Amino acid sequence: MGRKPSQVEGIYERKEGSGFWYARFRVGGKLTRKSFGRDRAKAVAYVEKSRTGRRSGDRAAIPTATVADSVADELASGVLLDELCTGLLNHIQSRPNVYKDQLNPPCRIERIRKAFGHRQAASLKPYEISDWLEALGTKPATMNRYKAMFSAVYRYGKERDKVQVNPVRDVKQQRVNNTMIRYLLPKEETRLRSVLNSHIAACGPQNERLKKHLIHRVCELDVALGTGMRKGEQYNLRWSDVDFTRRVIVLKDTKNGTSRTIPMIDDVIAAMRVLKQMPLVRKPRSMDRPNNTPQDAVFSVGDNKKWWYATLEEAKIKDLRWHDLRHTFCSRLAQSGASLKLIQEAAGHKTIQMAARYSHMDQTTLHNAMAVLNRKKGTA
Repeated sequence: MGRKPSQVEGIYERKEGSGFWYARFRVGGKLTRKSFGRDRAKAVAYVEKSRTGRRSGDRAAIPTATVADSVADELASGVLLDELCTGLLNHIQSRPNVYKDQLNPPCRIERIRKAFGHRQAASLKPYEISDWLEALGTKPATMNRYKAMFSAVYRYGKERDKVQVNPVRDVKQQRVNNTMIRYLLPKEETRLRSVLNSHIAACGPQNERLKKHLIHRVCELDVALGTGMRKGEQYNLRWSDVDFTRRVIVLKDTKNGTSRTIPMIDDVIAAMRVLKQMPLVRKPRSMDRPNNTPQDAVFSVGDNKKWWYATLEEAKIKDLRWHDLRHTFCSRLAQSGASLKLIQEAAGHKTIQMAARYSHMDQTTLHNAMAVLNRKKGTA
């Protein structure tokens, strides 16, 4: 058995034992690499020549490489985008405590894989990615989320030395109009509750289970409007997070990676007590798909998407997402004259700038402030 070659700084095999050698070096301050196939001696000579040139100050003696060289090497190595997508997906799914959203990222990665998985990662051009994003037919904010996930795929590859380029970085970010915030109007809430209550009233004695589910929906709405919790925060609540004595909800691990305490107003206390008195369990969909809901879950009947949009349609309310109930919570605080700092604390915003989006909702205070500009009666 031959002796293992001595290590040379800057020379490595992408996969140990493969016999394919690379030289890693910096060009203009940017880390890059060059492939030398099975010719290790050539890779060593290349790196040594570069070091000699740097020591002597002879720039002409320093080997040069371009982005095109790096792309050519990666094309020769044949790393498919499918490999990068699979790696990032496994990375996300194996760390649920770090990546809270275990639904949307896998869906986006799968859509990227379906479109470009067969392509070599280094072969994709920015315009191809841009054209694909536009062809999705989604809103600008959603396009930006797909762009971010696409970039994360390449970033994962770069961190693991599988690729050196990221064509997504040259794709233009879509401009998103955040000036208009959708929130539930009082008249819309009246219609929404009227629909929910009519369904409850229509239940007879033989439909006791259905009636409980309908009451559960009203409680879900009350808690959302009374706490401003994010959807994931609300539906991941455990009874151990609810303190009736102190009248607070303790969120131990939020989107921002911090804990926060939410005071419970009377409406929320009442809803929580109703939920506590009528525990429901989620039915398994099939024998091989059991119910994974924790036994002490506060909201145990499943996702609200189906009943929510059906109720909105019946109440003739358009373009309202469940997340807009969080906007409603913040907007109503602003309209009542609450300070931006209070809104930030109540909603768990990371910065006060996030809360500042709701300052324009305080129309009453604005009108009162502008009233001083009125001309006094009897003046010209």
